[in-house]
Formats: sequence, C-alpha cells, structure tokens
Amino acid sequence: MLTTVGLVIQILLLASFILLLVLKDRVPALGKRFVAALWGLAIVALLAHADFFTGERLHNHEFYHYYVATKFFPEVGYSGLYDATVLADYEDDRASYDPDQGVRSLVTYEMGPRRASLTRAAAIRGRFSAERWAAFKSDIAFFREADGILWTMGDSLQDHGYNGSPLVTAVLGGLARQPILETPAYVRLAAWFDLALVVAAAVIAALTIGPAAGALFLFFWAANPLNDHAYIGWAYLRYLHVIALFVALAAYAKRRFVLSGAGFAVAALLRVFPGFFVAGLLAQNLLSRDRRALLRRHAPLCASAAATALILVAATSLVRSPDGGNPWIDFFGKLELHSRRLSPNVLGLAVPFFYGEEHNVAAIQEARKEGRIANWTLEADKAFARHRGPYLAVLAVLVLALAALLRRGRPEDGFLAGLVLVYAGLHIAHYDYCVLALVPFFYPGRRDPAVVFAAFMIAAAAARLLPKAVAILDFRCAVWSLLLGFAFVALMVTRVRERAAGGGPLPDWRGGIG
Repeated sequence: MLTTVGLVIQILLLASFILLLVLKDRVPALGKRFVAALWGLAIVALLAHADFFTGERLHNHEFYHYYVATKFFPEVGYSGLYDATVLADYEDDRASYDPDQGVRSLVTYEMGPRRASLTRAAAIRGRFSAERWAAFKSDIAFFREADGILWTMGDSLQDHGYNGSPLVTAVLGGLARQPILETPAYVRLAAWFDLALVVAAAVIAALTIGPAAGALFLFFWAANPLNDHAYIGWAYLRYLHVIALFVALAAYAKRRFVLSGAGFAVAALLRVFPGFFVAGLLAQNLLSRDRRALLRRHAPLCASAAATALILVAATSLVRSPDGGNPWIDFFGKLELHSRRLSPNVLGLAVPFFYGEEHNVAAIQEARKEGRIANWTLEADKAFARHRGPYLAVLAVLVLALAALLRRGRPEDGFLAGLVLVYAGLHIAHYDYCVLALVPFFYPGRRDPAVVFAAFMIAAAAARLLPKAVAILDFRCAVWSLLLGFAFVALMVTRVRERAAGGGPLPDWRGGIG
C-alpha cells in the first residue's frame, strides 16, 4: 500500500494542481507556462509511484487468474481453473498436497476440500491434449515457485476465479499464447503493459487533442490515491477498458461520433459497466427539450456502438470453451453468480449500508482466531437487508436529482449520470477506481469538474492516513464511498449552477482548462 510519505506527496500534488488552476488566469507568467507546469505535476505524480521503477515486481495472484485462465481458456473456461490447478499441484508437488485444504468451487462459489477436485481428475485432464497439459503444469509450477508461501497457503484458490469477458479472453489469451517468449520472461514483460498503455494514451492525446488533455489524463491517473499501484499494479492488461473509455470521451469532445461509439462499445465489452455511459447519454437526449436534434446528432455514435458490439460479439463467440458453447452465455452466467456476493473492496452507494463494526474484515478475522464461526458475506447481507429502506430512499432521491439535471443539462451530463448510476446501483471495483480520473473529460476544458475531483482525491488520500482506515479494508471503502457520493453531488450542483448562469459551449482542449 501507499506509504504515509507517498500519500502526503499525492495530497501536495493535488493541492498544487488546484492552486495552479486558480492562479493561471491571475498570474500572467504562470498562465503562459500552464501546460508545462501541468506536465511537470503529471510526471512527478507518476514518479511518486516509486515501485513502478524499483526492483522486480509481479502481481502473481492477478497473473495466475488472467494469464493462465485466458491462455488455457479452451480447457478450463470460467469454472475449471482451480480444479485443474489442484490436479497439477498434486501431480508435480505431492509432498505439499493437503487433501483437506480448502478450494472454492467456481460453479457454486462454495468452499470444499481439495480431495473433491481429484475425484474429477480424468475429466479435468481429458480436456487437455498431452502437450497442453504439460504446458499448463509448467505454468502452474512457475507460479507455485514465484508465489512461495502464499501459494502453499492456498489463497489463490480461494478467490472467485477468472471473470473477464470473451473479448478480454480473446485479447489476453491471444497474447499469452505467443510462441516467442517462455512464461517467466513474458509475464515479467507483460507486467509493464498497463503502464505503457497509460503513458502512450497521454502522449497521443497531447499530440492529437491538445497538450493539456494528455497531461491532465496522466496526472489524474497517477495522483489518484485510490489507484494504488502497490495493491493493483503489475497485473495483466487490467486497464484496457479505461483506455477505450478515454478514447471514446476524447473522440466525443472532438465530435468524432463514429470513433466515440466504437470506443464505448469496446469498453463495454471489456468491462460491461461502460455501457451505462451511452445509456446516460441517451437518457439525457430523451429527457431534453431538444430531444429530436440531439438524437439525430448522436445517431452516428449509437450506430457505431451497435455495429462495433455486434462485430466483436460475433467474432469473440468463436473463442473456444470447454463445452463448445458460446462463451458469452458462460460469461453472463458467471456475472449472475458473481453479482450475488457483496465484496469489501468496492465503492458504491450500498457500501455504507452493509458495513458494520461487528462484522468488518478485521472483526471476522479476530472471531476466527478465537474459534468462533463468522462469515463476512452472510453478515454483510444481513446488515444490508436491515438498511435496505434507507438505501432505496437515498437511491430514489439521487435518481430524481439526476433526472432533473439531465432534463436541464447538456449531453455530456449523461456521461456523469451513467457513472453515478454505476456507483448507486452496482459498484466500482478496485480495478475501476482509476475510471474516476476520466470525470474531468466529461467536460473538456471546464475547471469545476477538475477541481471537484482533485478535492475528492485529497480527501480520499487524507482518509487513508486514518489508523482505522489502514487497518480495516471495508471501513476504508465505506469512507471512500461516502466521499465519492459527496463529490458526485458537488459536481451535480456545479453543473446546475453553470446552466443557471447560461454556461456556453464546451471549450477546446487546446485552450487548456478554463
């Protein structure tokens, strides 16, 4: 996790960014050097993630799930990774095999003993050719050695498996099956892919949209205290949907609606929730007094999104799965199973309503040490059931406020509405926290959204300094969820005030941030 020094640096960088925006029009010399100063802040923010550049890093847990599962998806699909891993461990490292050690079923999400996996050994091995089974065992041996004691403890096989869409499977699995590099060399190289994509996107944005756009994207991505590289970094292409969303929003700002629609479609097929951005845009168009004109304007975007989605779904339906069926059907079954379970490491309106002092992660761990039976998921479900009424009331107020904003606002407010609805009705998972860096791109050139979210990130970083937030994961996420809700409300208020003041059209990024 980020150190106290790292958090203080981020707070100072974010405060400096706000000060820069405030002074750029008041200090002529600073105004002339605004873009250079913004790039300076972005680079320092990137360097503040010191573990990018020091030592050899590899997020073994994430690579195991997203590299191995996609490379061998034709044999393991969404439900066979853990069973095949138990069998591979049993054949190659029998001395450390514990038949009573727990493994999660990826069919039911229930825990069971590893001996149950071995009863299916013939069926498991039968899905592989001899060559592919040898390659699978070789990869498992690599992660067993790289993960060391954590692998022996069995943590990786008690998670919830691989959850990527068929498009993710096609991209990551296609790359994983490259014939040039062996697994150890490839995964160490692939750990840099996400960072390279982010930097490349910033540079390309600077060259094609405007220098301020590239600097702002890189700054908000790197200075975001929720985007903790020590926690989620060095994984395997987990930011593809963020890059696709950035392309979609940047293209929309340039009124290149065909490219924007394609970007939104790719993002939605990578991670599903970006589809809410387009839904929010359409909701704004339908609620607006100028609905006919807006729907005509955005027809190319919607047509492009639909066509791109159809082509990609058709193409990725050819991805082989263990039962030979359509992988999209299996994927939505996986989503349905996954959606039934609350998680302590998400942000959303529901999080404060299922958090409890008596059943947070630390309390559950303490209860188990004392020999008491405790289940975080069951207790969180009970807490949320007790608080469902207040949650639904707050949700209703939020939806009504969004409807009023969309009725009176601009099309770009639809993007905000889409993200707020994800926060309110679903959740923002830990690999999606960095999506918050895109909020200023809903309103290119506007100062208020950038200031609001810089202030939110300062508050989020300060909250991470609280001893209780350091010690208890779900308390930290509950605090962040409240702060994020206040940030959304603050941004909605600034939008209403701007419209009441007769705010003009959005400026071009080449003019910086007005």
